[in-house]
Amino acid sequence: MAEISSKQSAGEVMASPADGRHDRPASGAVKRKMQYFNYMKRILRLEGRGFDEMMNSGLALRYCMVNVAVLGLIYGGSAIHFSKRLLVQGTVHTLTFNAVFILTAGVGLAFLVHGGAALFIWVFCRGAGGRRQFMPPYLNIGAASIALWPLAPALAAAQIIRPGVFLIAYLILFALYGSVVEYVGVHRASGLSSLKMTIVAVVTVIYIGCFLYLWAG
Repeated sequence: MAEISSKQSAGEVMASPADGRHDRPASGAVKRKMQYFNYMKRILRLEGRGFDEMMNSGLALRYCMVNVAVLGLIYGGSAIHFSKRLLVQGTVHTLTFNAVFILTAGVGLAFLVHGGAALFIWVFCRGAGGRRQFMPPYLNIGAASIALWPLAPALAAAQIIRPGVFLIAYLILFALYGSVVEYVGVHRASGLSSLKMTIVAVVTVIYIGCFLYLWAG
């Protein structure tokens, strides 16, 4: 009996490292997910340190790509939804509707707008005496795009259907909130003073606002 018990204990000892190896990837994945949610929660709460710690963690590029891609998917999916409504009503011709193309275009458009906006903002910040590095503003703007997720469906709806008072108010509310989150991210990345960053923000809003007006119109 002693021999059997010793074999069983030896088997348990040999099995435990394998069990640990199987548990480590799962626990690591859970930890990474929790890190993402923790950083995003802090960003949405306008905590500037959240941007700094995210940058120091080495995960800023990953979070930037994920948030911008999801923003494009939400925009493209919303465009598909509202286009289908027009399709049922007979307003849109069947041959012109391609859901996969619209979804892909939504993601591409999100990355295009993100890259263009980051470039313009970086130029304005650099002109005001900000840091030379382009990537910190680019990554912070992309990570902060999570605040624009609620705005994407409303923007798609406004371009397809006639917007009402509620939709316009919704657009203004979340556009302001998203702008504030982006402001915090750019401010932390640029190293500018509050006064200079406010001037840059005003110039950027006017410039990008005119661009979006021409694009949406």
